[in-house]
Amino acid sequence: MKLMPTEKKIAIISGNGELPVAVARSAKEQGYRTFGVAVTEEASYKLDGVCDKVAKFSPGQVSKILEAVKKEMINQVIFIGKVSKLDLLRNAYKFDWLGIQVISKFSNLNDDTIHFALIDFLKQYDLEILPQTMFLKHLLMEKEILSKRIPTLEERVDIEFGFDMAKKAGSLDVGQTVVVKNKMILAIEAIEGTDEAIKRGCGFAKGEVVVVKVSRPNQDERFDLPTIGERTVETIGRNGGGILAFESGKTIVTNKEKMIETANKYNICLIAI
Repeated sequence: MKLMPTEKKIAIISGNGELPVAVARSAKEQGYRTFGVAVTEEASYKLDGVCDKVAKFSPGQVSKILEAVKKEMINQVIFIGKVSKLDLLRNAYKFDWLGIQVISKFSNLNDDTIHFALIDFLKQYDLEILPQTMFLKHLLMEKEILSKRIPTLEERVDIEFGFDMAKKAGSLDVGQTVVVKNKMILAIEAIEGTDEAIKRGCGFAKGEVVVVKVSRPNQDERFDLPTIGERTVETIGRNGGGILAFESGKTIVTNKEKMIETANKYNICLIAI
């Protein structure tokens, strides 16, 4: 099919989770033809039948990904979904020569360093990275308490303390989540991810905790927006319970109804701040 001048196309470079499908559906509603570039097995089967076309690559096949995107006459891409940095590091030998050249220029492997390098790299190939919010605004929430349980005065103090600490951690490009109890930091999310940070913090508390998830200061909306969902709440519930507070207007919420149902099941306070 010949690409018409007015036709919009986007490559959705996708990892694990529900968000690649949400982006694909939103993009189609906005008139885009969608090319799913799956870099995990999960993304490949989830995008099948949702995108107009899907191709599976390993994250390290940089040359083949670029070739496929250009073959589809696409100049706009979006990065969405979870790709474990630990898995990337363990499988660095699978990167092709172009991928190795890109990685070798990183001053470190912090998220911001990788993201800015990707922006500069793709500009060389006339590829623009679009913001995740362009397709996921409907999953952002205003300030409100979503659960039946409401926070006590003492818990509100911990929420405010955790929010401030999480912003400071984000400014250091460490993580987006902290686990708090009685104005003490029990865990800060790092490379292990949100769920493991929650488990670690709950283990220290031996009871209820306050989990706070925020965006980084000066968050780049093209990458790694904070995301919560049913699994996040389930992890808190299975490990002691408490509160999940997240930054309103900047945190993506997946499966909202199921998330609220799970929060009420475990008597967890769910609050957008």
